[in-house]
This record gives sequence, structure tokens and C-alpha cells, in this order.
Amino acid sequence: MSSRSVLRCDVTTGDWVLFAPARAQRPHRPAPPPAPSPPPGRCPFCPGNEALTPPEVLRLDDGAGGWRVRVVPNLYPALDPSAPAARHDQGPVFRALEGCGVHEVVIESTEHARPLSQQPLEQAERILQVLHRRFCALKADPRLQAIVLFKNQGERAGTSLTHPHWQLIATPIVPRRLRLEQAVARDYFNRTSRSLYRVVLDEELAAGTRVLSANEDFVAVLPWASQVPYQVRILPREQRSSFAGVDPDRLRPLARMLQGVLGRLERVLAAPDFNLTLGTAPLADEDNGYYRWHLDVLPRLATPAGFELGSGMAINPVLPEEAASALREVD
Repeated sequence: MSSRSVLRCDVTTGDWVLFAPARAQRPHRPAPPPAPSPPPGRCPFCPGNEALTPPEVLRLDDGAGGWRVRVVPNLYPALDPSAPAARHDQGPVFRALEGCGVHEVVIESTEHARPLSQQPLEQAERILQVLHRRFCALKADPRLQAIVLFKNQGERAGTSLTHPHWQLIATPIVPRRLRLEQAVARDYFNRTSRSLYRVVLDEELAAGTRVLSANEDFVAVLPWASQVPYQVRILPREQRSSFAGVDPDRLRPLARMLQGVLGRLERVLAAPDFNLTLGTAPLADEDNGYYRWHLDVLPRLATPAGFELGSGMAINPVLPEEAASALREVD
């Protein structure tokens, strides 16, 4: 692998990423041990402790008096559904909104320490079905403009409880990254009459070097301008701008691919902490033909420092072609 640096442009945002392979040779102090997490007996997400969470929003029963997946409001929510959807401006430039929105937790399973990659395929499919159901339910609220769906695994990824779970935060505004992605995709479509995400997917499939896996419905690639080492993006082959438009019957192929991606990352990178995020169209623009929803798996192998924070540009020490090759080599 070459040690020379190269800059690559992420065409979906216009951002540049600096690939600097020599940075991988820097000395690092060992990571500190993770903070202790509540053991299963006191974990609020474990069976028997249901009273430790707010009342359920949704529950999949197991047919024997227990449950398979639970959805509950976050005990420490970022937004409050009871807040008024009110705006408060101060002077000509300072704008504010009440913190109106929804913050929910999707508890993956009853098992305290079993990661998503090691769940039965049927359970992984159930999780995605629940996420899809809650996404579709939340988008019916006229006060909301966007739904951010994500999963944090591990302390470096920002999780405070080790019991596997996802989160949904529905906001009364469209966050900047979603606005930027929409604007870039819209501009490309207006100039070329083609979907940028369709073109990117076709180019990745033609090149092949960054493709990790593919089935009839989805393709997993390591993006040309990956923001972090070993970033993996899962794209649907079918043009859908919003996660809400996914056919629930096609969630099993997605579950199988997601589990495969996570399993490969675990074997190659020794079970890294990671963030998993959903890119999806704002709720008022779900039927556009230029954007395409997707999942990003973002291993947390490095910590942004002064250059990244001061410039807004990511530094990645691993080229995606090298990462894809390493991931493809494991079963």
C-alpha cells in the first residue's frame, strides 16, 4: 500500500476527505478500559426490569408471555413530544425553536450481551421491521420534518448502556447533513436528469474494488471518499428516497447483508465500537427521484483532533480499496 496522501471528494456532499496512510503508523496509547455498565440484573433493558423504562410504545411478544423487541421513550430525551411547536426569534439573526420532537429507544432483544451480528436472522429482520414501523408512525406527525435513526455500539461510539439498542430522534427541523445531501443530489439531477446515487452505485459495481457484498436487493460498498476507516455503506438497488418506502418483505435481505457486514468488521477489527446511521429524505420530500436512502456503518477507530475540528475535513489513514480487500478475505 502506498504511503502517499491523497484527497478525494465525496460527491454526495461536496466534502473532501484526506487519506493519509502514513498516519496509521503513529504511536498510540492503549485505549482506557470501558466504563462499567450495569450488569444484566440491573440493566433497564433486560427482561424483568421493564418497570425501569418509560411505558412501552411498541412491543413484539414472543408468544410465551415475554417479548422479542421493545420500543420505549428515551428516559433522558433530547426532544420532548409535549413541547409546543413554537418559534422564538431574538433580533434579526438569532432564531430558536422549542425542543419539540420524539426520542425513542428500540431494544433489540432480551439478550444483554449478544450483538446484532450474532442474532438469528429472524430476530435481525424483526428489529428492522420494528424500526420501519416506528419510522412510518412518526412521520405522520405534522410537526416533524426529519427522522434520524441510529445505533451506537461501544463507549467510543457514545453509548451509555451496553445492552444492544437503536434510537430514533424525530426533529422539527431538517438537520444540516440531510439538507446538504438533498441539495447536492437535487442539483446533480437538475443538471443531468440522472440520480447521483444511481450513478454512484453503477460506478461502484463497475469498478468492483470497493464492493463488499451484493444481493438482488442491496449492495454494500466502502465509499470512494470514506469518512472513517472501514466505513461501509449499504444501498438499495431500488430507487427509494425514504426508508418509509421500503417494502417490509425486503427487510430480510437487508438484515442478512447488515449482519454479514457487521460480522466481517468484527473479525477483521476485533469487534470495534461503531455508529450505524440511516440516510433518508426529509419527511416533506420523500417522493423525490434524486436521493436514495442508505445505511452507513462507521467504525470508531480514531478520534477527530484539531485538524478535523478546525477544518471540517476528515483524515482517513486507510484507503477504501484496502479496507474492502481485507473485509472480503474473511468468511
